[in-house]
Amino acid sequence: MTSLLFVDDETKLLRILSSYFTKKGFVVHTASTGEEARSKLRDADARIIFLDLRLPDATGIELLQEFVPRYPNKLFVIMTAYSDVESAVTAMKAGAFDYVSKPAKMDELEIIIRRACEWLDMKQENLTLKEKISKMMQDQEMIGVSPAMKRVFRMVERAAETDATVLLEGESGTGKSRIARMIHRWSDRKNQPFVSVNCAALPEQLLESELFGYEKGAFTGAHAKRKGKFEAARNGTIFLDEIGEISLPLQAKLLQVVQEKSFMPLGSNQTVHVDVRIIAATNRDLKTMVEEGLFREDLYYRLNIIDIFIPPLRERKEDIPPLIEQFLDKQRAKYNKPFTLPPELIDRLVEYPWPGNVRELENAVERAVVLCRDEQLSIEDFPREIRHAKPDRPPSDIALDPTKSLPEQLESIEKKLILDALEQTGGQIAAAARLLSISRQRLMYKMNKYSIR
Repeated sequence: MTSLLFVDDETKLLRILSSYFTKKGFVVHTASTGEEARSKLRDADARIIFLDLRLPDATGIELLQEFVPRYPNKLFVIMTAYSDVESAVTAMKAGAFDYVSKPAKMDELEIIIRRACEWLDMKQENLTLKEKISKMMQDQEMIGVSPAMKRVFRMVERAAETDATVLLEGESGTGKSRIARMIHRWSDRKNQPFVSVNCAALPEQLLESELFGYEKGAFTGAHAKRKGKFEAARNGTIFLDEIGEISLPLQAKLLQVVQEKSFMPLGSNQTVHVDVRIIAATNRDLKTMVEEGLFREDLYYRLNIIDIFIPPLRERKEDIPPLIEQFLDKQRAKYNKPFTLPPELIDRLVEYPWPGNVRELENAVERAVVLCRDEQLSIEDFPREIRHAKPDRPPSDIALDPTKSLPEQLESIEKKLILDALEQTGGQIAAAARLLSISRQRLMYKMNKYSIR
């Protein structure tokens, strides 16, 4: 609710203004002198202030010159019965948002107030956006200008505002760990620990002890008590990368932690409770793993409270040039050389499908910098698979078959696109559906229609 302050020495006018705008839903404060206005501004959270040009102890211009630097997030409007061009110019130069002559009509004042509210809201939105951009640049987080990545960033922003468990899905190298760190940095837990665990890097028994810790003598070699990663992440965030690689028995124990935020270390009969935010990531199709009995359904739904899919680089080619520039900047700072790429080489890199995604792109740029003979990179400095790659372009036209009707030809094209998507994703239905931008159920209906197995 917007709060207003009217400063005028006419008490009758103040009563009229207060009554009218209170009925309109505003919170209204009034003051009849400059000193009273100073007090009200200190104590009342008024966003828009109307100042009479002539007051018993000050002028509106004097108050304006005093208030504008002190209250940069408020807007001031000068009101006066002594309307003249010189006063208007002086008021605007002093920082007034607008200037109105008395006797002012109520609808005229209301229009000024509505415009002032819109301006203040827009200013706040711009400040919020600048803070987010500054935070991303400061943290050197992911760059994404494509619509797909903008959708990801919006989901990250919403997820960061909650404590809900997040599941990050996407191919290897798409930047899931960076997204996890972004969620942590944008959350209320940003000043608490961020602990990352690669679930695919350790065998089952070692992973269990790594996650939950153990007591002295719990197993051979356990010479002293040790806390696990969940305790290390207390009050912060734990990132479980490659969650699809953990065994079914360990999934059961992990389910308890996700549900109840409690567990027992190895060799202990004491329950440990932890306040921790869980972010999991996988490059596998967990839904299919659930259907095949390889991943617990209850754990899947507990992890999948907020699902964020990070698209592969080949599906967001707009992001490749700015990513190249980011990685080049890193190498320029490292070697103190102004490395560049010719435009035709950038075009060629954009056309490459990047099966290793952002990680492969960064490694390729670093390799090219190391191998280049001067400060301009060439295609010969990049890995062989990139040098020899054929342009990743779809056919420019479709042959017309006069023996078939238009609906029949459209069905043939649709069937071919579905088969191509399934081939690209190794037969994974959920991944193929994402590639085609349709739901999994819709894809299965189409597959059944065209007898695709």
